[in-house]
Amino acid sequence: MMQHTNLSEKNAFCRFAMGTSLTAFGIAKVSRNPNCTKGRLMIALGAMKMAEGLFKYCPTKAILSSNMQSAMNTSMQSMFNGQNSMSSEKVDQLMKDFSSAIAGNSSDTQTTAAKQSDTSTSTQNSSKNSSNSSTNKAQNPS
Repeated sequence: MMQHTNLSEKNAFCRFAMGTSLTAFGIAKVSRNPNCTKGRLMIALGAMKMAEGLFKYCPTKAILSSNMQSAMNTSMQSMFNGQNSMSSEKVDQLMKDFSSAIAGNSSDTQTTAAKQSDTSTSTQNSSKNSSNSSTNKAQNPS
């Protein structure tokens, strides 16, 4: 079964060149140390890239593009069939709820922030007073 080419001329040339260099480095590693797993892996991956460049076909790219195409087809079909669509009444209600939540939360946030800042300043003042009294006691033992 003949596969369609899914790589451009430039991409195929780059894959072939990189695969050749990866294979060469792997052979160099294995020639120094015959038990080198890293070298053997480099040879296998380099040979795979060389074959992809030679045949201008990448199986990984073909699988990913077919999965992406099928995902796009199903999402477009569901969109046109109205499975994921919302009625205009629901959209209007959501917009009203959102705007009321924003309007309500902004005033609540401001009052809450003011309350928190008042609480934090009173806490800081009380901690300063207690630290001042403890330092005074430490300086004046009487």
